[in-house]
Amino acid sequence: MSEGLAKRVNLLSILVLLLATWLGLFWDSVMATVAIWERSETFAHCFLILPICIYLLHRDWPALKQLPIKPNLWLLLPLLATLIFWLFGDLAHIAAIEQLSTFMMLPLMCWLVLGNQIASRMWFVLLFWMFSVPEGEFLIPALQEVTADFTVMAIQMTGIPVYREGLYIAIPGGLFEVAVACSGIRYLIASLTLGCLFAYLTYYKWHKRLLFVLFALVLPIVANGLRAYGIVMIAYMTDMEYATGADHLVYGWLFFGVVIFIMFSIGSIWRDPEPELKSPEGADTRALPLRNTAFAWLSAVILILAAIGYNTSARDIQRPAAPNLKASWPVALDMESAWLPVFQNPDLEYSGKYQQLDFYAVWYGHNAEDSKLISSVNQLYNRSSWTRINSQSHADYQLLEISSLDGHRRMLAYSYVTPWLQSPSNIKVRLTQALQALAGQPQQGMALVISQPVQNDDDRNAFRERAEEFFSHNYQQVLNDNR
Repeated sequence: MSEGLAKRVNLLSILVLLLATWLGLFWDSVMATVAIWERSETFAHCFLILPICIYLLHRDWPALKQLPIKPNLWLLLPLLATLIFWLFGDLAHIAAIEQLSTFMMLPLMCWLVLGNQIASRMWFVLLFWMFSVPEGEFLIPALQEVTADFTVMAIQMTGIPVYREGLYIAIPGGLFEVAVACSGIRYLIASLTLGCLFAYLTYYKWHKRLLFVLFALVLPIVANGLRAYGIVMIAYMTDMEYATGADHLVYGWLFFGVVIFIMFSIGSIWRDPEPELKSPEGADTRALPLRNTAFAWLSAVILILAAIGYNTSARDIQRPAAPNLKASWPVALDMESAWLPVFQNPDLEYSGKYQQLDFYAVWYGHNAEDSKLISSVNQLYNRSSWTRINSQSHADYQLLEISSLDGHRRMLAYSYVTPWLQSPSNIKVRLTQALQALAGQPQQGMALVISQPVQNDDDRNAFRERAEEFFSHNYQQVLNDNR
């Protein structure tokens, strides 16, 4: 194309086009993510990420609009890799992978179409955009343990008698549970998001930025431990009149507001002076052939449409027949049910007494959003009545010891089974089911759980031996026989 026929490409127009293209191609995935923002207070801050990104772009616009738009077609390779991850997540209904890949697609498309110079100038916006992804809830169990440890240690230092069992903390006059809402995950995610933004706007030296982000990670964990300890102490000193209901959540957010104020106040002490803005001379638009930018954009669209087409065809798979669980594990019906697992919308559920063990099996013929083998809402034991005391990992199964509120103990062992794999690992099973979907096979799978009441170490050792014998068999054949 000659210089006289060259088209002048406007940066703002391209950014709007890229955002619209991304929304149009990934509408279902984006709307599923927005639904999580709406129903989960933990991720309500995600609604602010796009407006903040727009503000940051506007703040740096004088420099950005003068940089040349030079598409980098090498970015088609990481875009392709991200699309494969998106296929994995969407086909296996792994929301974390699907949403992470979906939102990563937009920064990659921007880098592809706009080129290295503009992408390097807006690097923080492209990274900060990823805080839109509602991730982090996998940290909740670990944060619950840390909070419980911190609270018990602080109570012991105070001199008050305390007894802990799992996530339950008992003091004279009251029993407390370190529930999900007490884990501090909301404070941690909000603090990290605000900490990264504050570090970028306040510091221009990398070591200061990294130190402040680390500070923003550690402070909410310590603060949440202090908050939990304070709640227990308020309840203890007021004979359980205050801080035992929903009001302790209010105390938590007020406390967190004070913590954020302190964090910003400390961070402002070492604020860097703002450097002089040095931008290249230039006009608002670049005199570049439109075909260069259009080709990069069209290449991305074709690649994404190909992935969407494959995704649609891979979902059109015939569901397998249900396995004959009774033939594999003939059971009697006289079994205690208070501990039983809770799985959402299974295709087949089966339980009873099997060889003196309490036995439970559940089968899914496919994965759907509200009906899948591996899900955060599925429970391997009734968590409303039982709490985990300890666990022990094995290659083919996992051992758990659980305790009820009235002090009864149980051991249980479980494993997940697919036609390709038998493992207690959520991650391995999810990835295996995604590979099954990519290979055009149904994502069927089942969970096997055995359990037994225990009173002493002899009971525990006997159960361990029985669990080892039970899970030494290859149960994949049960599913392979029904295909």
